[in-house]
Amino acid sequence: MATEENKALIQRLFEEVFNKGNLAVVDELWIAGREEAGKRATVNLRTTFPDYHRTIEQQIAEGDTVVTRWTARGTHQGVFRSGASGRSIPPTGKAVAVPGVSIHRIANGRIVDAWVTGNDTPELWRQIGALPGRD
Repeated sequence: MATEENKALIQRLFEEVFNKGNLAVVDELWIAGREEAGKRATVNLRTTFPDYHRTIEQQIAEGDTVVTRWTARGTHQGVFRSGASGRSIPPTGKAVAVPGVSIHRIANGRIVDAWVTGNDTPELWRQIGALPGRD
């Protein structure tokens, strides 16, 4: 695939899966054999932040790799389960805006590797009130 097609694939992932919660698209795009993990992660995210929306701020593509800088916004309305710490944080009703970066590697029209920062960070924790600091 050309770099513009790879960027479009990630744009579709963000819009259809993260922003709309369309899990059927995970079967089309996600890492073969890891579709169920991708669906679970999406359901958990959208249960915690039902109005979750990820805005693409910038994308850079080279060869089979797409790097996307994004901002996630949502309202903490479900239990937040941290993969990093194992903690569970009850809903606070607080709005969040958290920056993140994703790096995806694409082969044959599917995401085959993904590295993501931003979904479980101290900044998110501060914004939902789980860490001291600014509100």
